[in-house]
Amino acid sequence: MHQYKWNKHKIRLFGLALLLAGTATAASSGGTVAAAATATAKPLKLVVNGNAVSAGSQAPFLDSSGSVYVPLRMVSQLLKSYVDWDGTKKLVSIYAPNHTVKLTLGARTAQHNDQSFTLNAPAKLKNDAVYVPIRFVAQSLGADVKWQSETRTVTVDDGNPYELGYSFTSVTTVFWLDKKSGNLYTSDPASTPAVLTGKLDYTHHDFTSLHVNMLKSGEFVVTMTDDFGEPHVHTEYTAGYVKNKKLIDQAAVRFFQRVTPNVTRLGNQAVLSDGKTVRILNADGSIDKSYDLKKLGGLDEVYGVEGIGENYLLIRPNQTGLLMLVNPETGSKKELYELLDPSDQEYALMNDTPYRGDALVVDDEHDGVLDLHYISIKDHKEHKLEVKLREWL
Repeated sequence: MHQYKWNKHKIRLFGLALLLAGTATAASSGGTVAAAATATAKPLKLVVNGNAVSAGSQAPFLDSSGSVYVPLRMVSQLLKSYVDWDGTKKLVSIYAPNHTVKLTLGARTAQHNDQSFTLNAPAKLKNDAVYVPIRFVAQSLGADVKWQSETRTVTVDDGNPYELGYSFTSVTTVFWLDKKSGNLYTSDPASTPAVLTGKLDYTHHDFTSLHVNMLKSGEFVVTMTDDFGEPHVHTEYTAGYVKNKKLIDQAAVRFFQRVTPNVTRLGNQAVLSDGKTVRILNADGSIDKSYDLKKLGGLDEVYGVEGIGENYLLIRPNQTGLLMLVNPETGSKKELYELLDPSDQEYALMNDTPYRGDALVVDDEHDGVLDLHYISIKDHKEHKLEVKLREWL
């Protein structure tokens, strides 16, 4: 749940944007729910893309004109958008791919992509919370809105086309990935219209999330994670390097059973891997360094890259699953399960449930020392390890 502060300056709210309701004369004909204005005090129900939305203390309501209102805080639960509240101007701005919507508190005009519309119901303040009319905003964002008077239910459906991710720094940046087309959009900074950066070579499967890693101002690695198969035994990462709102390079890798985290940066440089090679990029997208993971690991497998430094890689073959510390320049390597006690070593070598290999997790690297931890099969407790790079490589 995203939160926002109410003050006389600028309030920022991050999330999706449903919000929504009140009919716009140009947006729908006969679209108000005036017939329901005399309804009882029975609470309204809100269903978005087939899922009922829990309202909590700030619930949707039906005003005397028959328009349904939703609190601005619900934006993060609804249609994927970025919402900006300017407390000084009392202005709500909503950003999504191909859509920019603006409403002023109390005003009966609103804008969608710089075109003005007359509202039957303006945005309003209730119990110190900003509420917006559902129909106009949702339809402006491409959603279908229906009112069922018998059950006092508002249904909103846009097909859930986007996955959304943020970079939270001094300046917030938002990315959207169109799950059908692979088009990647960004608002950088967030309170500006979304623009197309390029197209990821991505095919949607099932359960997705979008992660944004800011390298420095204007430079990001955006990673789409997709878990699929039954019961979600496959994980696919599709990562793209974006600079100045343009997609420069990308790579994709798929793992089976074991979910292997892939590093995406070395300092301020982007790191991309397809499981066979790993490449470190210069700021212009050219390749600074590239390494053959199969050659370094010695096995004909797909590799995850779980750690990276100036003189080392931490790589894991997906099927055999033993974490390796590798010097990519000399080719020297060590399998880190050797640090475990005999019972955990045996388990790493022999067990195949839920996957083969050790359970070592990379935590950090500092002053030439790697910090790792694992849960021992012997006592089921967490144990910490330190690996001094010079001694092992």
